[in-house]
Amino acid sequence: MTDPSRGGTRNLAVAALLCALAVSGCASSPPSAHPAAPRPAAGATSPGATSPSAPNATEVGWLQLTIAMDDQARRILELAPQRSGSTRMKDWAAETAVQHRDRLAVLRSLLAARGVPDDNPHEGHDMPGMVDAREMRALRAARGPRFDRLLRSALIEHLDQSRKLAAAVRKAGAGADVRKAALATDTSAAEARRQLPPA
Repeated sequence: MTDPSRGGTRNLAVAALLCALAVSGCASSPPSAHPAAPRPAAGATSPGATSPSAPNATEVGWLQLTIAMDDQARRILELAPQRSGSTRMKDWAAETAVQHRDRLAVLRSLLAARGVPDDNPHEGHDMPGMVDAREMRALRAARGPRFDRLLRSALIEHLDQSRKLAAAVRKAGAGADVRKAALATDTSAAEARRQLPPA
């Protein structure tokens, strides 16, 4: 038997983790996410509830943060054809960029289904898994081996952070669709990390 109080504590801890990792407010439920509907207590089931994927702070926080991270990673990966000095790196970057584009479509559809706008509240934030403005300028200016080193460093951080966040949200009170997306994110990131060409 599950202790509801323990489940509630765990969910709050995961939401706090997402928020802390995102630097500011990622786990706060936006006004558009059904503000008039009271949220059931942790571990409780609303009578007559028909949707196990009703919006909650953890779901929205993870979706928004992962979309921001994946969108930036996709843009970095798409620099590789013109700047990389390695055929292996170019091939890896092209395949990984496609995976990110496909995953972004899924994540954005999940966010839209929750009535939350895709307005990237993390734009310009300096957080784990993302590069800051200075690092982005360096990537855009570099070519050859230097670009490959910068790309590899940025994507290692991105993939590792993606897996950490995916693991956190899967332990929280997220809906089945979000847990499925988090598992796919974790699996994809692990495979991309494994296939990343050496420096």
